[in-house]
Amino acid sequence: RVRRSHAATMETSLRFDSGNKHLKLFAKEKFCNDDNYVLTVSGSLDTRDGRVESRAYVRKKFFPSSVLSRVDMGLSYATTQDDVKYGVAGKKTFELDHDGLLTLDVKGGCMVGSKGFSRPDVAGSVELTKKIFNFVEDQDLKLRLGYDLCERGFYGQIRENNWTFNTNFRDKWDVKYDL
Repeated sequence: RVRRSHAATMETSLRFDSGNKHLKLFAKEKFCNDDNYVLTVSGSLDTRDGRVESRAYVRKKFFPSSVLSRVDMGLSYATTQDDVKYGVAGKKTFELDHDGLLTLDVKGGCMVGSKGFSRPDVAGSVELTKKIFNFVEDQDLKLRLGYDLCERGFYGQIRENNWTFNTNFRDKWDVKYDL
């Protein structure tokens, strides 16, 4: 049995980043089944030049709670790379307070392309996240500070109900508004 992820409809947002300085309209839909397989299809339309980028990936989620919080295995295809990539990723969450609103996440993963001429994409990070419900009336806030082990640098995120701001504290930032 296949079902949509959550009861919500397709996720849509407006996105702007410091790199290409273009506003993009982004859409994403997740489909899940009872065996923890997830198909995610996403795409963006660049409002400046009309360019369309899309991505699809399918993954199997495992929840080996004795070792890790979650393990994902799967494959992806992005029109910008024209290559099928296979990968595995894991995450371990440590709750730092009794209500679970302060967490430390350790994440890692590796993706390998099917064409064989590229080096594996390795990722690793450590993140401290604080959630604050009703920061002001009807507005939740999530603060995240992380360290990217591959980039050897810190990054941060501030998220409220519809707005998200990400930065690497050096030269990159982006803003997302959920529609």
